[in-house]
Amino acid sequence: MNAEKEKIIEKITVVFMLAYGFHYFGYFIRVRYFNWLSSMAFDAGFAHAMRYLGHFFFFGSMMLYAWGVKKDRHYFFSFLKERSADKLKYGVLGLLFGAFLISVCVLGASLNGDIVIRGSAGGNLGVLLFAVFCVFFQSMVEEIQDRAFVFGKMYEEGVPFLPAMAVSAFFFSYLHAANPGYGILPFINLLTSGAMYVLSYHYFGSLWFAITAHTAWNYMQDFLFGLPNSGKPAAVSFMSTTVNGSSFFYDEKFGIEGSWMSIMIHILACLFLILIGRYLQRKRELQKGQGV
Repeated sequence: MNAEKEKIIEKITVVFMLAYGFHYFGYFIRVRYFNWLSSMAFDAGFAHAMRYLGHFFFFGSMMLYAWGVKKDRHYFFSFLKERSADKLKYGVLGLLFGAFLISVCVLGASLNGDIVIRGSAGGNLGVLLFAVFCVFFQSMVEEIQDRAFVFGKMYEEGVPFLPAMAVSAFFFSYLHAANPGYGILPFINLLTSGAMYVLSYHYFGSLWFAITAHTAWNYMQDFLFGLPNSGKPAAVSFMSTTVNGSSFFYDEKFGIEGSWMSIMIHILACLFLILIGRYLQRKRELQKGQGV
């Protein structure tokens, strides 16, 4: 093995272990937070939404790291420094993109008869609106950690794009391994969705697309349709959904994210982002060459 490959492997190992370290530091504190939630007499829907705010402890551990390691601080705050116009543009596009992807998956499962959506579930509107913030915060924390830090630090410090993307996607999938129903198909699905978020971050130069796409996907499957989010069952939702079985389109144990349909949709989304991203790259290079 030559010195360059050794350096790349060393860099991947260091970044992976750093991210693993501050994630699991927050994880052990979050467990106590979850125990506290379980001991309180909260409404089930409100408690479910509050579980998403457990990512505050991951965020806190990242902030401790950023405070102590100045040279890496910019990875955690770069999305705040983006131009307001870019935040809005990519935020809206990401929201629509994520909503479209989950809608296609739910439609496929519904048409195949794996799930039946029966109309309003009569969920508490205040809780459902509060959940928007909770899911947004959870998605933001995961994107800062898995894309801005894990991918961003590796790629900026010399790890080639494909290995950096693969490690970021693997890290994202691996962190869901303790979820109910996790297995081969959920692993692959989360791997492909992780790669999709990396591609958007890489080509658009903005984390906001990934944050809002992630938010739309999680919120809609959990609080809109009442389906499991990465294997974790919903507690309150706008719609009442009945599950009839598993197929290409749906997995009874892990939900939409355990299906071949979701994997195929995310692979197609990756190809779409590559095409769009390369078009944007050529456009920027042409404008640069013309001095625009």
